[in-house]
Amino acid sequence: MNSFVMTETRGQTFAGAIRDASPLLWWTSLCFLVGFAVCATLGTLDPRLFNGIGVWVKPAKFFFSLAVHMLTLCFGIALLPEHRRNARSTVAATATMAAMAVLEMVYITFRAARTEASHFNASSELAGLLYTAMGIGAGLMMVVTFFLGVQILRYQEGSLLRLATGSGFVLAAILTLIIGFTLGGMGSHWIGGDQTDAAGLPVFGWSTTGGDLRVAHFLGLHVMQALPAMALTGNRAMVGATALAAPVLTFAVYAQALMGQPILPM
Repeated sequence: MNSFVMTETRGQTFAGAIRDASPLLWWTSLCFLVGFAVCATLGTLDPRLFNGIGVWVKPAKFFFSLAVHMLTLCFGIALLPEHRRNARSTVAATATMAAMAVLEMVYITFRAARTEASHFNASSELAGLLYTAMGIGAGLMMVVTFFLGVQILRYQEGSLLRLATGSGFVLAAILTLIIGFTLGGMGSHWIGGDQTDAAGLPVFGWSTTGGDLRVAHFLGLHVMQALPAMALTGNRAMVGATALAAPVLTFAVYAQALMGQPILPM
């Protein structure tokens, strides 16, 4: 928190600090928030459904999720010393993140516009190839997250916020990659139950009739926001407890999904 307090005393806002940490990720995030708004608007105008929900729901969710992810990375980069923020490796990492995110959203939006699946789409050789490429891109985004987390931990210098943020990035990357490999191998996020989002939980869409690996994916990924949020309390015990509880809870719902059990049966 101290580094952001210092930016305020120099006349720089919190938003300005994370914007300047990585202008590329900052502006890409804002463009994605516009994409979210556009897809949400289209969802009110376009009656088409896919898997029981509007065709624009998925791209809207992904635009928002990736925007939050990149803004969180900006926050983390702002905690680094200036020479590390401007290092070639950091610049290359952020460029990779932005490029992979843009390519993923172009593909997801393209498939949604055609009322077609983007994930788990093996309807043709080309579709299977593009899905594999999307999976590689998602993996690279987690590698970038891991790399930035390690960099933050290297320069934590006793700061609870830096320790929590770096640990959150590393932990989120590892958990997301594990769940992601399972998702790719299973060929579906559903395990048993009704293969539709029509009866899923509000907002999230998680299955209420069978196992759904998206629950574990969500919990594992958002450790990167949860740990820094706990650090803002200044309580090291809370940060440590969250760091321990996050993987336990993630693997608990992961096991539950593999057994074909819904997170909240309806």
